[in-house]
Amino acid sequence: MNTTAAVLTKTGQALEIRQLDIPVLKPGQVLVEISYSGVCHTQILECRGYRGNDRFLPHCLGHEGSGTVVETGEGVTRVRPGDKVILSWVKGSGHDVPGTVYSCEGEKVNAGAITTFQTHSVISENRLTVIPNNISMQEAALIGCAAPTGFGAVFNTAKARPGDSVAVFGAGGVGLCAIAAAAASGCVPVIAIDVNISKLSEAIEMGATE
Repeated sequence: MNTTAAVLTKTGQALEIRQLDIPVLKPGQVLVEISYSGVCHTQILECRGYRGNDRFLPHCLGHEGSGTVVETGEGVTRVRPGDKVILSWVKGSGHDVPGTVYSCEGEKVNAGAITTFQTHSVISENRLTVIPNNISMQEAALIGCAAPTGFGAVFNTAKARPGDSVAVFGAGGVGLCAIAAAAASGCVPVIAIDVNISKLSEAIEMGATE
């Protein structure tokens, strides 16, 4: 079986669309058919070479998305074939498998424990969460990175409390989630800062007061 993937072959250059051969699953790995993938700014910086020397080239990208479980490796218990799942860089319970190596016409293509810029991907069990029935696949993709990063920044790092004032610079996916978290924490005021007027309107809907 193979997968169509957008592969980073050289930093600063466009990704290449390649057909990769999928290896046999290791214990603790899961084969997922990708439905939606987010494009985190971290990945863009990596593509452009702003994160330093990349010793894993060529490699797959993407660390947030949603999909359907196709096959499970030995010992996997959290998910089973047919499950709709969230894919996230955030580690949960289950096997923690470092990554996999695909092949393309005899060349090795590296991948981490989670990659989502492809039609099918081998994922470590602990990066998967079954999607509740009331959440769509498209919405679920946001929970892979934007939601835990934004909420985590407010709940865990800033440790926001009722009455705290919060200013969020940038009302993109992560910023909007941070705004929602601040509002949920009872912070006043919650100030959204962005140069894009349409984003500021969304920020108000997410709980910004200013």
